[in-house]
Amino acid sequence: MGYQFSGKFYIGIFLVLISLIIGKITTITFFFHFDDPFVRNISLMIYILSWPLLIIGIYWVGKEYAVGIRKYLSYRFYHQSIKEKTKKALSKTKEISRRVGSKTKERLTNVKTRLERER
Repeated sequence: MGYQFSGKFYIGIFLVLISLIIGKITTITFFFHFDDPFVRNISLMIYILSWPLLIIGIYWVGKEYAVGIRKYLSYRFYHQSIKEKTKKALSKTKEISRRVGSKTKERLTNVKTRLERER
């Protein structure tokens, strides 16, 4: 009964991870090549361009995850779940009760027939 995420959710996770990796790499190159203005400026531009990836990824993941969380926090979800589980437990109890009843009747008839043979 779990929640299935769409492809957009997983693409969002991918975008967030890529953005974080690009951000860390450009931060390292920014500080290691601080003396070289060309590398420093390119690192800074790539770092700034990685932010939209992060924002889009967080938006896609957050939006879909919020829908999933809202589902689990709703009264109707738990009401439906309890209703289904109760019906399942009731049917299982009835089945077991029938089995026990039939075995009891069978054993009683066996005992009665044995008692009648002994007389």
